[in-house]
Order: sequence, then structure tokens, then C-alpha cells
Amino acid sequence: MKESSDFGLIMALRKLKRTCKALKLCFLVATIVLSIFWIVVVATLLMGWLNGGAGAINAVLYAVLYGAFVVLILWNLTKLFDGVGREDAPFSSSQADRLQTIAVIALAVVILDFLISIGFIFEPAPEIGFGMVANNGVAEPTLNINIGMLAFSAIMYSLSAIFRYAALLQQLSDETV
Repeated sequence: MKESSDFGLIMALRKLKRTCKALKLCFLVATIVLSIFWIVVVATLLMGWLNGGAGAINAVLYAVLYGAFVVLILWNLTKLFDGVGREDAPFSSSQADRLQTIAVIALAVVILDFLISIGFIFEPAPEIGFGMVANNGVAEPTLNINIGMLAFSAIMYSLSAIFRYAALLQQLSDETV
């Protein structure tokens, strides 16, 4: 009976390892593709700004920062699944640090969106998603708060705290045995 449960556990661990390697590969490909796309977009916006687009510096700055944040999130997700795929301890302080880094970067995206929307209140820029809302014929400025990314940041931070706690419990368990 014990041998069959051990065999089932070994098979489940192998399947988990394959899944983590596949997820790592997916996130790595997404990181590379997004990085190439990001470089092209930034180069295009930079050329437009250098060719006399006075207001385009805001778009360049936004594209550089937002793209960098997204690439960093994807890279950290790649490293997260890489660690599990290499059979590192899943509940470790390094994994908790990666999750906390993702949370901080996601919060930076929320703050960037908010600050950019403040900067565009009197200067609508529909090409990057900021504009004015007409209410009964009167234009009112809007502030964008990315609630989805804010929730993602909170979830990642909570997971980092849980992983850190689990790592401490694992260390305590290892010392007890």
C-alpha cells in the first residue's frame, strides 16, 4: 500500500516538474516576444519625438516605463517556475522574494498609470488610452486607477508572505527532524 502511494507521489512530482518547465518556457517566450515588441514601439515613439513631436516625450516615457515593468514581471515569473522545475524548494525565501518583487512592480504599474493619467488630465492622449469623458456636454477629466493590477499586486504580496512563512515552517521542520 505504501509503495503505491509513493509511486503516485513520484509520478505527481514528475508531472509537476514537467508542467513548471512548460510554464517557464511559455513565460520565457512571452518575455522575449514582448521585449522585441517593446523595443520596436519605443524606437518608433522615439523617432516620432525626435522628428519634432513636442508632446511625444510623454508617450515615450510611458512606453519605456510600462514596458520595462511588464518585462520584469514576466522575467520574475520565468525565474519562479524555473526554480520549481529544477526541484528547488518551492517554499523558499528566494521564491518569496520573487513574488514580492512581482508585487512591487505591479504596484509600480498602478502608480505609473495613475501619475500618467494625472499628467494627461488637461492634455488628452487617446493614442495611449487616456482621454476626456463628455458628461452632459461638459468635458470632465478622468483619473485611471488600474484596479485589476492593484488586486494582482495585493495577491502576489500575500503569496510572498505565505511562501516566506512556509519556508520558515519548513526550516523549523527540518531542524526538528
